[in-house]
Formats: sequence, C-alpha cells, structure tokens
Amino acid sequence: MAIAIERRFASHDVMQRVASDIDSGPIAAALQARGLILAPIAEDRLCPTTAALLLSATDDAPRVVGRTRGRGWRGPLMLLGGEGATVTAALDAGADDAALVDAPPHEIAARLAARVRGAPIQLGGLVLDPLRRSASRDGRDLGLLPREFALLLYLAERRGIAVPRATLLRNVWGLRFDPGTNVVAVHVSRLRARLDAAGPAMLHTDRGRGYRLSA
Repeated sequence: MAIAIERRFASHDVMQRVASDIDSGPIAAALQARGLILAPIAEDRLCPTTAALLLSATDDAPRVVGRTRGRGWRGPLMLLGGEGATVTAALDAGADDAALVDAPPHEIAARLAARVRGAPIQLGGLVLDPLRRSASRDGRDLGLLPREFALLLYLAERRGIAVPRATLLRNVWGLRFDPGTNVVAVHVSRLRARLDAAGPAMLHTDRGRGYRLSA
C-alpha cells in the first residue's frame, strides 16, 4: 500500500521534515540548524513537507528498505545501523545513505541535507530537478525562467499547503517588505499557464490564504 499524505497543517511557512523512528535530541538540533525538522513517522502517513526518511536498521536493513520502498516512498532514505555490516547491507539494499547509529549528529544532518538538496521532487506527473533547475510535466519540459522555477520549487516543497503572498515575497524574492506591486500574481499567472498547458490545473489560489500546488 502506498504511503498516504497527511494534509492537516496549521503553519504556512513550513520547514521540510525528516520523518524518523529515531528519537534523538542532538540529531534533531543538527537537522534544525540546516533547516530541517525531525518528526516522528507514522506507520502509513507522511505530511506534505516530508523531505526524507531517517530509519533505524539495527537488525535487518534489507527488510527495512524493502518495506519502505514497497509502501511507495521514492524520496531520500537514510538508515542508521549498529555496526559496519548493517551499514553496508543498507546501501546494498538500495538505501540512499547509511551510517552508524552513534555517528556524529552533525555528520548525519549534513548527509541528509545533501540528499534533500539534490533529490528530484515529484508530484503526479510534475518532476522538478533542483540540481539541473529543470521542471517537466508528463515528460514535457516546462521551459521555466529562473524566478518561475524558484517559485514552483518553493510551492512544491510545501505541496498541499496554501502559501501566503508575504511568505513568497520573503522566501522567493528575498523581500522583507511589501513592494506594493502585483509581482507575485504576475509570476503565478505565468507559471499556472505553463503548468495548465501540460495537463489539469495544479496551481490553485485559496482566497485569503495564498497559493497552493497539488496534484
């Protein structure tokens, strides 16, 4: 069964999350310093901003990898094991990264952050590659300009959540004040046109709340 997405969020300016079955204050602090939140993982539900999974694999790493991928998770997966053999088994089984459970928290956080930065984001037929700065829908390149891609990437990282105009100005345009223009609306309109030309509507305007990207 595919992993479902939990959509109930209160905050608009949401940080990406690392869902984990490991409760570690030092790892949580190291991840937060890199803009990631360590959050408990539910058995079959992930929130829209889950960027990676960090799981314990002290016993059977191949089983953990197989079970996780079998449930539909295709994003970055890092396992922590109790010995070198477990780390090797995790990598051989298809984990994106693995380390000893007593590895320095800052190292674990750095490696996870690197995976998150380079991992493609997929939402239905929409695929974004942060490294190549490219976006396609159902195999068709969208030909986005740099600011359009930055806007789409920010919304995709918060998929399913309405993001206010002020938040977009701050995080996509780097503006800490309201310029009094419709720059956000203009870019959203252009981006929506490019997305809609390749399929059903994905970029929605939630009145009084902001802009939301969803499949």
